[in-house]
Amino acid sequence: MAMEALLDGVRRIVHKWVNTTQRIQSDVNVGDTYVCIKDTTRFSPGDPVMLYRSDTQVYETGLYVDRTEDNGIVHLVTAVQNNWTVADGTVLVKTINEQFVQAIHIGGPEVLGPKFPQITVNGINRSSEWFTLESTKERYEIEIGVYVQASTHEQGYRFLMQMTDEIQKGLKNNLQPLVSDYDIISLTRDVNIHDTTIYVNDVDPLQDYRRIIVEDDYVSHENWVISLYDQVVNPSGDDDYPIRVKDPMHFDFDKDTTSVIVPKRFIYNSWPHNIQYGTIHTGELLKASKISWFAEEEEMQFTRRDELKLK
Repeated sequence: MAMEALLDGVRRIVHKWVNTTQRIQSDVNVGDTYVCIKDTTRFSPGDPVMLYRSDTQVYETGLYVDRTEDNGIVHLVTAVQNNWTVADGTVLVKTINEQFVQAIHIGGPEVLGPKFPQITVNGINRSSEWFTLESTKERYEIEIGVYVQASTHEQGYRFLMQMTDEIQKGLKNNLQPLVSDYDIISLTRDVNIHDTTIYVNDVDPLQDYRRIIVEDDYVSHENWVISLYDQVVNPSGDDDYPIRVKDPMHFDFDKDTTSVIVPKRFIYNSWPHNIQYGTIHTGELLKASKISWFAEEEEMQFTRRDELKLK
């Protein structure tokens, strides 16, 4: 399960970076040159974006990021041409060549689906060597394939490079990917930015100085538990547990849409160390690239404490 869990963790990173979506926080009107969202971390100058309503499949393209601010403001190069409201569930979506990724496969199917772009995540090999007297360094090699299709050779090749660059950027920004096995507990009260105490429904998976990740659909915040407190009565009538965290929370979190993840495995080193561009697979219009990525994990081998023997 070690490689399988890592493949799932990499797919999770890739999905978040190539399908970045954020709900708008205030209405956008015709002529506006900015959009307010919850977090701008995954948006960069030059990124093509669209405003989109999933319920009606209505969208506005042709928008590009000019610059971003830490307070959630995304400035656009040109003005918006339509009115968009929070009440309608409008989202800002980062696109690549104004397209959405159609599928991210674990493994490399011989025949890809009819719609592109598509991405594959393959396990290549795993190696192991002694790290300390009681632990080994487990090294995993993974290959990420990117497949795009366009109407001309040059358009397809440019699209391929843009898509590949976005994926490697996401991998470089997540050097410690979240990998199973982990526990998930829930918030019992909303979290406000700068809070140093949060409330959860279960503390059994927790202990002092334990790493946690507080995450909703849009942002995540890595933190550490400083201390656990006794169960208290929630104003809503439910019992919950306050825990003190090391760093003030970076974002607001809604208790109904947020998970508190308690990792049990820790990747301490990873990197997309090699990229091959422009392999043509079938026909002139289908292009592919390959990103070679590795991760290293410390695995405890407590048998070293005793005399080694056949078991």
